[in-house]
Amino acid sequence: LRRYDLYSDIRELTRCLRCNGTLQPVNKAAVLHLLEPKTKLYYDVFQQCQACGQVYWQGSHTPQIQAFLDGVRQEAGQMRRGAVGEAHTLTPFVG
Repeated sequence: LRRYDLYSDIRELTRCLRCNGTLQPVNKAAVLHLLEPKTKLYYDVFQQCQACGQVYWQGSHTPQIQAFLDGVRQEAGQMRRGAVGEAHTLTPFVG
């Protein structure tokens, strides 16, 4: 992210973790047969991968993911303002 200044390109919760396909909103009824019993009971908003069919919803882990991404964005803002020091300078990978 730092090397290519990709912070502004972060689009959280839009790609499938399995295949990197795009996620699209889907009606609960369309994926009901794929859901676990408690998921059916407690959640109503879903997204589904257009490539592999994986279903996603904003579960109990979502606040932790959002906090992590907020930290990444905050670091990006600091870097743009020059507040991040030498400790964050990357060295090129030599393979």
